[in-house]
Amino acid sequence: MAEMKLTRALLLGGSVLIAPACVPVVTPEQVFSHASRSVVMVYAADASGKIVGRGSGVFVEKDLLVTNCHVIARGKVFQVGHLQKRSHGRLMSYDADKDLCVLNARGLDVTPARIGDAKTARVGQRVYAVGTPEGFELTLSEGLVSGLREAAGGRYIQTTAPLSEGSSGGGLFDGEGRLIGITAFVFSAGQNLNFAAPADWAVDLAKKASRVESEASADPIELPPSLTKQWRHPVLK
Repeated sequence: MAEMKLTRALLLGGSVLIAPACVPVVTPEQVFSHASRSVVMVYAADASGKIVGRGSGVFVEKDLLVTNCHVIARGKVFQVGHLQKRSHGRLMSYDADKDLCVLNARGLDVTPARIGDAKTARVGQRVYAVGTPEGFELTLSEGLVSGLREAAGGRYIQTTAPLSEGSSGGGLFDGEGRLIGITAFVFSAGQNLNFAAPADWAVDLAKKASRVESEASADPIELPPSLTKQWRHPVLK
């Protein structure tokens, strides 16, 4: 009997040793705490100072944020805001085909986003969008990756995380608070058909902008007039 009890004790002890380690659960509050440090408001004004575009942006490098070009395309002057602070934005680089622009903005209390891997995104994965929908700064919404849509040069992340006007240029974050997408557009003919460009596009464009920034004699960059027209995403063409 004593031998049987010893055997059972060893088996139970073994089960403890081989039990999988507990993985810490990151709460939505923790995701927002990290993500909100990198997401800002972006405004574009014409020469008279009238606001002609508004949206969101995400800092991906020190002093460099990425937004959608359609947010600022009609403007001549750009403003970037985070909480109670505002800063002038200077256009550093753009990719018209991907609808991504990089602005330089300094003096804000922000931290570049932690970058995730958009290539590992999977349908059913929980994600969080942070942006400025309808002017409401640092709004968090939650959803799932609902599709992965191929396009030239990569694939767009389709999500059920709610987006609205003003969300363009904001961040799509994974469950660990890492940036995996730049929220780009909504297919309004349906419900919950929201899309984000892969974060690696934003990072690559910011690297290009860093090289431009290092050239003190670089001429000011202006967006082509064609971008002021209604932009239609390649996924929907």
